[in-house]
Amino acid sequence: MKVVVIDDEQNCRIVLRDKLVRLDPTLKVIGEASGVQSGIALIREKRPDLVFLDIQMNDGTGFDLLNMVKDVSFNLIFTTAFDQYAIKAFKFSATDYLLKPIDKKELLESIERIKSKNQKPNHNNGLLSIYESGDFDSIRLRSEDDIKDVQLTDILYIKADGSYCVFHLSTKDKIVVSKPLKEYADLLLETFFMRTHKSFLVNLHSVQSFHYKSLKLILLSGEEISVSRRNKKEVLDQIVKTKRIKLLKNS
Repeated sequence: MKVVVIDDEQNCRIVLRDKLVRLDPTLKVIGEASGVQSGIALIREKRPDLVFLDIQMNDGTGFDLLNMVKDVSFNLIFTTAFDQYAIKAFKFSATDYLLKPIDKKELLESIERIKSKNQKPNHNNGLLSIYESGDFDSIRLRSEDDIKDVQLTDILYIKADGSYCVFHLSTKDKIVVSKPLKEYADLLLETFFMRTHKSFLVNLHSVQSFHYKSLKLILLSGEEISVSRRNKKEVLDQIVKTKRIKLLKNS
């Protein structure tokens, strides 16, 4: 697999290149660049299979580079110092990213994930619009077989299944994702989702009624979702704020 590294810090490029050589001898680092313009020229010349791309560089950002390249026909792993807003965009778009200093185990996992799927998704779709507009109304889910864009309003609830999550959609489709529920709870609790139980994350818009005594949420689809005693007060507070949902205290 042909690899290029684009980062404005020479030391970061050297460290990453050395880690790649040690971790996987099948990876061939065929070029390095220190900025947006030199990175674009390198990509066009070398046509790599995999690009490691920094976000903040002296002449722009990694997102600027993607906008200028247009046809992103390579696998992409972002490398970044902590940038909360960018990381949120990455999570919503299911894009691979690594925080600096780069951990060897996480680096290997990202590489193996790309190699096992042999996918070359167009990262201009989803990620750039999310990052530039701040519009987090959809999420890109990476299942075992595919990557799907899903509107948040189409998700009825998410159920934990061990180290996996199952997204239950209004279309009655289910998408299984190999990430724990906590990751999506951290991401979606800022929207209109609530944690009702250690195993459930529920879209408030999909709830018809809350049966307070039996600790059950009844969805518009007719499905029942458990509410734990630990989450009872938080769910009740959310229900009170959402005047559309019926609160049944005697059932």
